[in-house]
Amino acid sequence: ADSHSWIKNTSVGGSYRWADQAAIGFLGAAPDADGQVRTLDRTKPVFDKDRGNLSLLVTYNTKLFNDRIRARFQLNVQNVNESGHLQAVAVNPDGSPWQYRIIDPRQFILTASFDL
Repeated sequence: ADSHSWIKNTSVGGSYRWADQAAIGFLGAAPDADGQVRTLDRTKPVFDKDRGNLSLLVTYNTKLFNDRIRARFQLNVQNVNESGHLQAVAVNPDGSPWQYRIIDPRQFILTASFDL
């Protein structure tokens, strides 16, 4: 048997998702006469940074039990470059964040399917 025959039963794939910077709010306009900021300055947006995210997969097809049962094993790794964090999605008029979303860390998903 060929020592590299497992390669023909293997497939790999992936995806890269990119999102440009997003406006998450605006800085405050000049304060009113009493010193309070009551309006936002539409010419001073606050942006989140752009982001890229990589996902990968590898699949292996084989036959088990004297070639009677076809089997497929697949490993997906989602968000390969992400360790998890809170991401600001809204800011106060002074630019400080006040609302966040949870960014999930990378996930490993192993699936197996069998054709009987």
